[in-house]
Amino acid sequence: MNRSTVGRWEAKGWIVLTVDGLVNVEASERLLGGRAETYRGGKAKGPSAQKDRPSFTPDLGNSSAQDPLALAQAGLAEVIRAIGPYAARMAVEFGAPLQVAYGLDQAVAVEADGIAARFLARNGHPDTASGYGALESLGLDFAEADWAALAKAAGARLDLDALDAWFTGTAYWRSPAEASA
Repeated sequence: MNRSTVGRWEAKGWIVLTVDGLVNVEASERLLGGRAETYRGGKAKGPSAQKDRPSFTPDLGNSSAQDPLALAQAGLAEVIRAIGPYAARMAVEFGAPLQVAYGLDQAVAVEADGIAARFLARNGHPDTASGYGALESLGLDFAEADWAALAKAAGARLDLDALDAWFTGTAYWRSPAEASA
């Protein structure tokens, strides 16, 4: 899920859940009165998670001098940040409606982050083994697609709130058993 989606949910006063069903603690605590932050199991992707995030440019130059796990994490982060907007652009170029492009942007990036986090955790990365996503463990967020340009290319009116409402109503957010019922 990208930052603008979570930001819109927070602005509407909704409790924010992560893809794996955990509560976004920072967003929900603001909603519920700002109690002390005591739980750290969820992935915060909203504006509260954006405070003082470092910019990130991976140094993939001299890989033999680098920690292989750090190199893998940097490479995976680049792929994760690029894959959602790329999937959205390809969907529009192949003639799919803007809704499909939006859904692919969201789902592909979140799934790629989960796959990368599991890979890094299996190989001993301490942050991802503690439940953080691959991007979050680097202090990064998902990249935004250029929705204005994609809407223009698709010949569609851009309404991110409507796209978000459509996407959150899809079976993507339900467990496989619920989605097939």
